Amino acid sequence: MSAVDPKNYINVINIDQPIYRTYSAKRFVALLKTGSDALVNPAMWEDPFENFFLKSNVQVSATEVASLENLASDWYGQCWTINEDTDALWRIYSHDQTGVKVRSTIRKLFDNLVGGGGQFERLQYYVGTVAYHDLSEIEALMRKITFSDISFGGSNDKFAQLLCVKRKAFSHEAEVRLLFNDVAPKKGSDGVYLYPLDANAIFDEVVLDPRLDASGFADLKSDILTAGCSLTITQSDLYRAPRFTIPI
Repeated sequence: MSAVDPKNYINVINIDQPIYRTYSAKRFVALLKTGSDALVNPAMWEDPFENFFLKSNVQVSATEVASLENLASDWYGQCWTINEDTDALWRIYSHDQTGVKVRSTIRKLFDNLVGGGGQFERLQYYVGTVAYHDLSEIEALMRKITFSDISFGGSNDKFAQLLCVKRKAFSHEAEVRLLFNDVAPKKGSDGVYLYPLDANAIFDEVVLDPRLDASGFADLKSDILTAGCSLTITQSDLYRAPRFTIPI
């Protein structure tokens, strides 16, 4: 971690900021059993506008245009949020209503991610708070920057900064992103980069889907405990309607 400098933190004000992520039940149980988590290539994210810079072509000369496809394939990311509990995020990330939400901090997650690094830590690992802009602002940015502007100096921080830009239509996600750039020797495969993660050490709590009934909650909690989780497991009360008593 000592090799990482402030450029590896993008728009991050408080590294101890609590952040949250929702996993499918199947994926979370697998994480517990294998002790590993995954970052994926941004091409696998649902928003087709993701990674807009590295999807661009470079005008090398008057007659030659080059693709940035090889550079794009070397980036991996994972999305978290500063939103503790919202209806939108349960519905987006838990289609089958059996989601598992975890809490951690930027510091704990990033320290763990970088812990598997080597001599290129400054070029490989980043964590950033996503900045949301109007499409017109993004288009204006793309009209004035060049590939040389982004790659100058051999650092990857400007590429990482552009991976932390999204359209305002997605601002409700309030994302924080873990980012990894795969340099030789390659660690990723088929768009996935696996890295060690001990859920009991890196996560602070586990909260299950608010749409589970009592039986479903008990069954999923049992599966998670059996897989090796020692954290506190509760259920989100987002949909728990209060009962009021009013005077006659």
